Amino acid sequence: RSVADQVGERADVAYARYLAWRGLLQVQPPNRPGPNRTSAPAALRRTDWKHGFVGSTDRTTGITHLPPSRVGISGGTVDDMDPIPMADAIGTVATFTVDRLAHSPSPPVVFAVVDFDGGGRMPIELTDVDPTAVAIGDRVEMTFRRLSTSDGLHNYFWKGRPLRG
Repeated sequence: RSVADQVGERADVAYARYLAWRGLLQVQPPNRPGPNRTSAPAALRRTDWKHGFVGSTDRTTGITHLPPSRVGISGGTVDDMDPIPMADAIGTVATFTVDRLAHSPSPPVVFAVVDFDGGGRMPIELTDVDPTAVAIGDRVEMTFRRLSTSDGLHNYFWKGRPLRG
């Protein structure tokens, strides 16, 4: 999708929330400790997963693994996988929870288990969503967002957001 398409689908954000995201407005600190800094070697080892959201598909069974795996969950075949890009995958919320205590610059945090079209299931954080409007069966798409900042280092990963248009 083009940048223009993504900008056209944006949701308006309250000015106070924007200022808080930028660190220009003090807000109540989180009710839990902040996240630990992400290990650079660990992030680099799985850069295709972290930055490209690439899973794996078992050649024998066709089962999609998220995160990618070397060993098939059905049959136990080893190193018989093909990479499968999931960044453009659409999924369905199977279950969800709203966490009002989690560390987040934009509480509350909505976590969901998403079943992806074509296979694959994964717990993810939802973004750009009204916590009171989330429902089982909602359709979501993936978007690359900042998860956390620790010691001045930003950690990014994929989140789900409501399918638009």
